[in-house]
Amino acid sequence: MIVMKKKATGYLGILATPSTKYLPFPDKTFYAYLTQAGRRIGLPVYVILPTHINFATQSVIAYRYTTEKKWVKTRMPFPTLIYDRLSNRKKYETQIKKLKSQPSITFLGHVLGDKLKNHNHLIQHPGIAAHMPPTEPVTSMQVIKNMLNVYDAVIVKPMRNSLGIGVMKVTSKNNIHRVDGRDFKNKVFHRKFSNRSSLLFWLQNQCKVKMIAQPYLELHTPEGVPFDIRVLVQKGGNGEWGETGRAVRAGAVDGLTSNLCGGGKAHTYEPFLRQYFSEEQLLQIHREIDFIVKELPPFLESRHGRLVELGIDIGIDLSGRVWLIEVNSKPGRASFRKIENGKYRRDVQLNPLRYAYYLVQNRKGTATP
Repeated sequence: MIVMKKKATGYLGILATPSTKYLPFPDKTFYAYLTQAGRRIGLPVYVILPTHINFATQSVIAYRYTTEKKWVKTRMPFPTLIYDRLSNRKKYETQIKKLKSQPSITFLGHVLGDKLKNHNHLIQHPGIAAHMPPTEPVTSMQVIKNMLNVYDAVIVKPMRNSLGIGVMKVTSKNNIHRVDGRDFKNKVFHRKFSNRSSLLFWLQNQCKVKMIAQPYLELHTPEGVPFDIRVLVQKGGNGEWGETGRAVRAGAVDGLTSNLCGGGKAHTYEPFLRQYFSEEQLLQIHREIDFIVKELPPFLESRHGRLVELGIDIGIDLSGRVWLIEVNSKPGRASFRKIENGKYRRDVQLNPLRYAYYLVQNRKGTATP
């Protein structure tokens, strides 16, 4: 039975993705943790779905996690705050726009656009641009052909997909013509071609979504293990940006991606790097990552609109050069659960709630776009 609360007391609504695989939504453990923590600090937390919003009555069907460790649903007025964790955004674009138009609702942050939009924002910062690989939208196979004339290999990846899905390495040099990567079902594949023309013809048929192309960077260990550094930055209880933690994600030997969902493993940041770089290199790497982490969040926010957390993915090539690979406004947290006995886990999970509580206490940012 769904009961309507008589009046709004103000609460945080986690906007989740409807799921048929994990009914009625995924990430239940994380959301249950937030609801329990919210109960302790006096900020109610509910999960809401874009499919269960009634704009005529300004109400939603909301899920709460009880002290009996069960999810129950109730009809509630619109939330005061929304923590947006929604994927498949195109499908729910109408609902998102309508929610954002409600003057009574504050979004903790606005989800970033595609990889190309983020790239175009960030290259406006000279210091950050120096760490970014050349990036072009794949408007035709000529774009890839031109890059192959300059670089030994090219990376082609979807503008919107994450988790390494659909990422391909294209090689066409010295009679070697091949494509290696993960398809859109996240399956590893390797294909060889007799010449560049047949490679490009095959590739054209794979580019069913908007893609970008970049030079292939040797972001792996000398043994061929691909790795990157996930830096999590979040706003917390003081309303300011802060670094929550760093974790290395390392993939399989001769693989292309380091994502955990593709079989990668998490490692502690400094001990991992110390195996491959000198003390002098490490000092420079630390300085450059510190610079990116300090400069990027407020700069990107000034171009994009309010943000609450970012996963910043950093690559380091064989020479020790630091590259900014990607920025994600809905970062995964798995890496931080798996290192240093879960040392970062509490802050990683609670900071968005702390920021929500800060907004409630200060009534700050409610009118910003």
